[in-house]
Amino acid sequence: ARITPDSLPGRVAREYHRPRPAGSPPKRVARGKRPSTLERGAKVPGKAYPMPDHDLLTRRQDAWVDRAAPVLAHLDALCRAHSPVGCEREIDTVILDAIGPGASRIWQDAAGNVIAHFAGRSADAPLHLTAHKDELGLIVKRVEPDGRLRVQALGGLYPFKWGEGLVDVLADGGGTVTGVLSFGSLHVSEESPVEKVKAGREPMVWRNAWVDCKRSRNDLASLGVHAGSKVVPARTRKAPVVLGDFVCGHALDDKGGVAILIEVAARLAHEPPPQDIYLVISSMEEIGSGSAIYATRTIPGDRLIAVEIVPAMPEYDIVNDDRPVILYADSTNVYDESVANRAAALAHGLGIDVQRGVLSSYGSDASMSKKAGAAPSIGLFGFPTENTHGYEISHLGGIVNCLEVVATYAYDA
Repeated sequence: ARITPDSLPGRVAREYHRPRPAGSPPKRVARGKRPSTLERGAKVPGKAYPMPDHDLLTRRQDAWVDRAAPVLAHLDALCRAHSPVGCEREIDTVILDAIGPGASRIWQDAAGNVIAHFAGRSADAPLHLTAHKDELGLIVKRVEPDGRLRVQALGGLYPFKWGEGLVDVLADGGGTVTGVLSFGSLHVSEESPVEKVKAGREPMVWRNAWVDCKRSRNDLASLGVHAGSKVVPARTRKAPVVLGDFVCGHALDDKGGVAILIEVAARLAHEPPPQDIYLVISSMEEIGSGSAIYATRTIPGDRLIAVEIVPAMPEYDIVNDDRPVILYADSTNVYDESVANRAAALAHGLGIDVQRGVLSSYGSDASMSKKAGAAPSIGLFGFPTENTHGYEISHLGGIVNCLEVVATYAYDA
C-alpha cells in the first residue's frame, strides 16, 4: 500500500493503488463459492459478534448465523465505532482498513465520503454502489452553569427511541466523556415539566431532556466538550446482538448496508467486474446533507444503487424475513423500473424471493441524488428492518440475500 495523504483535496486519509486487470482472464471462483474477507484472511477489526448470555441461544446453531458470520463480524466493528452526523472519524478508519487493501484506489473526498474504485474489465459505464456510514445522534446546544448538556437531534431521532441511559459525548481530540441521557424523576408535581409527560398531556421532547456527565462546566470545557459536541449511545450499548435468526442493535441503518458493501468489495477484489465500480460510503445522509450528491458529481458513472434498511411494516406489506426488498418509489423520488425489475430477475435466478416496496416518509442517497440531477439512473436494494431509527431488528437472511442480489447485480454485464 502507498499512503499519499496530500495527493487529493479534502480530508484524504490514505490511498491504495492496484493496477487495472490485464488482458488475461480473471481468476474464477468455483460455482457457488464466493470469498469473504474472512476467507481471504483479511484483517477484520473488532471482536466477533456477541450472543446474549442465555444457554438456549448460545447452544443454538442456526444456518443464517453461519452464513452471515462475515457480515456480522464487520457489523460488530462498525456498530462499535461512533459515527454521529458530522463526526465520523472513528468509523472512517474501520472502513478504510476493511476495503482499502483490495481496492484499485481508495480515498476520502472533501465531503467526507470514503470512495473505493474497483477497476473492471471495461472503464465504460461505471456503476456506483452506496451505503451511508453516519448514524443518528444528538448535538450539544449549550452547556448549563451546572454542567448539564442541553441537546437537540441530528436527524429523525425521538427521545422514546433511546430512553434514559448511558451516552458518550465525543470530545475534541478523539476522546469521549460518558454521561446519562436524562428525562427527570417521576415523583414530582406540576411544578416540574416532566409531570405533563407523566400525565400524558405532552410528549417527551428533546428540549426537556439533558445529558448529565456529573462534571462541572469548566471540567467539560477542559475535556473538549462544548456547544457543537456530538452525542451517541455509549459504546457499551452498541454491540449488535443475535437473537435466533435476527440481529438487533443501534445504527443497523446503515451500518448493515456498509457491512454488505465490505463483503461486495472482497468479491470485487477477487474477480474483476465487467465494468468499473465505485463504492461510495457516504457521509451525513441522515440529515440529507448532499455528501453523496457531491460524490456522484465528481466520479464517472450514471447508475447509483443504494444499499439500505427498509422498514418492515404492514402498511407497505413488507415482512421482516429472509427476502430482500427492492424499492420502486419513496417520498423523495421514483426508482428506475428497469433497474428494479432487472434486480428482481437476477434474484429469481439465484432462487431468492424478493419483496417490492413503495414507501412514505423515506428517502435515500440515491433518491436525493437523482432529485439533484446528479444520478440519472437509480435503484435501492435493501433488507427489511423493524424499529427503524431506534433499536433496530433485521433478519439475517434478509441481509445475506441482499448481499447476494447486490453482488450479482454488480457482475451483471
